[in-house]
Amino acid sequence: MKHIYVLFIGLCALVLTACQPTGKKPVVILFENDVHCAIDEYAKFSALRNQIKHETPYVAVVSAGDFAQGAAIGSISQGESIIKVMNAVKYDATTIGNHEFDYGIPQQQHLMSELKADVVCCNFTDTNETLLYKPYCLREYGPVTVAFVGAATPLTFSSSTPTFFEDANGNCIYTFHSDDTFELIQGAADNARRQGADYVIVLSHLGDDSALDNSVDLIRHTTGIDAVLDGHQHHILNLKIPNLTGDSVILASTGTAFQTFGKLTIDTTGVMSVELIPNTPDMAKDPRVERVIAGIEAELQEKTGKIVGHTDIELTMLKNGEREVRRGETNLADLLTDAFRIAAGADIGIMNGGGIRNQIAAGDITFGEVYSVIPFNNTIRKLQCTGQQLLDALEVGLALEPEENGDFLQVSGMRYTYTTKVPSSVMLDHNQLFVGVGKTRRVVSAEIERNGEWLPIHPDSVYTLGGQSYILTSKGASGALQYMQEIECEHIGDVQAVLNYLDLLGNVTADQYGAAQNRVVCAD
Repeated sequence: MKHIYVLFIGLCALVLTACQPTGKKPVVILFENDVHCAIDEYAKFSALRNQIKHETPYVAVVSAGDFAQGAAIGSISQGESIIKVMNAVKYDATTIGNHEFDYGIPQQQHLMSELKADVVCCNFTDTNETLLYKPYCLREYGPVTVAFVGAATPLTFSSSTPTFFEDANGNCIYTFHSDDTFELIQGAADNARRQGADYVIVLSHLGDDSALDNSVDLIRHTTGIDAVLDGHQHHILNLKIPNLTGDSVILASTGTAFQTFGKLTIDTTGVMSVELIPNTPDMAKDPRVERVIAGIEAELQEKTGKIVGHTDIELTMLKNGEREVRRGETNLADLLTDAFRIAAGADIGIMNGGGIRNQIAAGDITFGEVYSVIPFNNTIRKLQCTGQQLLDALEVGLALEPEENGDFLQVSGMRYTYTTKVPSSVMLDHNQLFVGVGKTRRVVSAEIERNGEWLPIHPDSVYTLGGQSYILTSKGASGALQYMQEIECEHIGDVQAVLNYLDLLGNVTADQYGAAQNRVVCAD
């Protein structure tokens, strides 16, 4: 179940006592996280900064990451459009989210070089321990010096595309230091203090309840940090957590796509507080940023506005407002996996639920809508595997059930039933990549369709899988499919595969995809 902690939103604030008065004017730090290409809202963020500048000259704008990907406007431009908007807003500092890497390392580095802000990250290095970005930056606001320390989630390795971080021989050439992330952040905070920082603020893309190195544990294991502005989990947070010595540290997060605007204030007496300002339709917008956005959207509309199909029913990824595709079957997942299976000419179509990023409303379907659903520019691949390998991959997707899990596998041409009444015995390595399955299994039964008949999937039989390159050949979805044999098929883009299928259907009807087709069933 998605955890959202909301203690105070809007004008409510958490207060910590700090040590350094700011003089005659307060210091205000506006922050966000996980914007994921919600491009129109940047104009409000910029206007908020402009309003506050009438009250104090000491205003900073920062991000906790995951801004370059999440919708067609990011994917089609490989993140370039988002960087243009952020430069128009004039950010001061940012750290890197796992989805900044979705276009590959060279593009990630290019985007960060184009961003006119300090990019900070203390736990992303090559295997020679060389930092790719500076661990922190110092900014002066009148008599006050603030340090911004950056940290990326070690889960980046598995939640982006693992092969991006490897050489041609499959050897890791980059690391996110899952074994010593907290020590690196502590070291950066200590060094910043020695260089004169009065306040240390961590721009964290760790997440508050991540499996590895989360932001709550960061606070509990460190000292000398005044606030952690967190991202990755899409939660709305305004908390205070005791650190290693019992001092209270702010932990704040704005949700996703500018659900709220974060405002951290250090008042003239040195007291630090946070408020989360609700995003409302009537908020002012910065006309300068609006013009930049309008130009980008006009260019995008030429590419994305083309009608490519029609659906009589909504094709959804949600259930009761939650991301059902990460823990159960939906009609959109059925359509996508059908498209991939047909495109690859495979026995089974397969994809991970985390790869489905949007849904499609009833009515005409545009190219942009399809792109926003699968925005990662994958190609269609085909693998040959044993039934045992396939059953193991299903176990990986069920490991967190009933919690959301991006590795949860959606299927076509087969069906499976599972239970959560036994514990998952899936084993992952330090990079969260698949190692094996122990004694307990959650898959109760798995069957493949052959000429209209359902037959059990046999561990020693051989099957073909069709799907996106992310999970079939790039070790995505925890690398559960990494040891399977690739066989030849046409490597068309995954978006093109869906366009071809929509053209084949002519119209998506309720008879075809009006509801999920019971391909994935919980027996509990």
